[in-house]
Amino acid sequence: MKIFLIIFNDYDCDQYDSFVVIAETRHKAIMFLKEKYPEEDYGTIIWKSGYKTKEIKSENYKKTTEIIGSYNAG
Repeated sequence: MKIFLIIFNDYDCDQYDSFVVIAETRHKAIMFLKEKYPEEDYGTIIWKSGYKTKEIKSENYKKTTEIIGSYNAG
């Protein structure tokens, strides 16, 4: 399994701007999120604006660190 950071290009308050997902591939990570947060469910994720994915390689981290802090309070 791999760790992926998914960051959305567009978001507003009370919406997700990113996720850290564990999956076998990037494609499976995105499909997992699309099943959990479908495009019709406007208000939680804006899929149409696109997204970026980045694999987080655990061997790159040698000390305690923050991977993501996502703050979008309304």
